[in-house]
Amino acid sequence: MNLKKFSMIGAVITALLSTMCCLPAFLFLLFGISSAYLSFLTTLDVIRIPFAIFSVFLLGLAIYKNKNCKDGCSVNSMQLSKVFISILVLLVAFLLFYPEILPYFLG
Repeated sequence: MNLKKFSMIGAVITALLSTMCCLPAFLFLLFGISSAYLSFLTTLDVIRIPFAIFSVFLLGLAIYKNKNCKDGCSVNSMQLSKVFISILVLLVAFLLFYPEILPYFLG
């Protein structure tokens, strides 16, 4: 796997890991369920910031590698990469900031 694909996949995975502390609130909102056994995940709040920083770093690395394609990239593959990276930026931004945005939707 090349570095660009690794950094894109890594950015999404670390964004998911950084929101593990807030997973119960997201699941409660998404599925309308509530259960107390997921409350132990709130102790993972201390790893949220390091994983968020690492996720942004990997996403920046993917964007940098996409701009500096030197190994014979075609125009179609560059455009597809731009679309895919744009979707990943939106996904990572949502995953990183939904704990702060969630109260605005809940009223």
